[in-house]
Amino acid sequence: MTFGNFVWWGGFFVAAIWMQRLLPGIDALVVGLLIALQERRPLQIFWITVLLIVLQEGMGTLEFGASLLWYPLVISLFFAGRWLFETRNVLFVFLLSACLGAAHLGVMLLMARLQYIAVDMQALLDESILQALFIPVAWKAAALTRLSLVSNEDSARP
Repeated sequence: MTFGNFVWWGGFFVAAIWMQRLLPGIDALVVGLLIALQERRPLQIFWITVLLIVLQEGMGTLEFGASLLWYPLVISLFFAGRWLFETRNVLFVFLLSACLGAAHLGVMLLMARLQYIAVDMQALLDESILQALFIPVAWKAAALTRLSLVSNEDSARP
């Protein structure tokens, strides 16, 4: 892993945690998992997933387990979509985002019911729609910054 890769991931985590603070109820860190999945580096995917689960479980308001369900679901939906489309295709990004918005709704409903928490359905629906709308924009921004930072360092090597 290069220095630029470490710098980018560090900056990403800071920005995503800050974004989650600004937009409560969405998972901004999921974009990092999507970027890692796009790059198809198994070791990087593993460590990013572990770090995301630890961070989300530590920051989350639900009892333990929501991110253990959420991130494998994200990975499964990504691979199911990758089977049909190229991962850099705009249609893939929008379809996956819509599916992740619906999955967010399902996971949060399930976890709330398991923990006997009353759910404001309208607020949860709004969060899920915001999640679906947030992912394509954040994914594109993250991919562009990653491309500019990491590829410049890789091209500078002899």
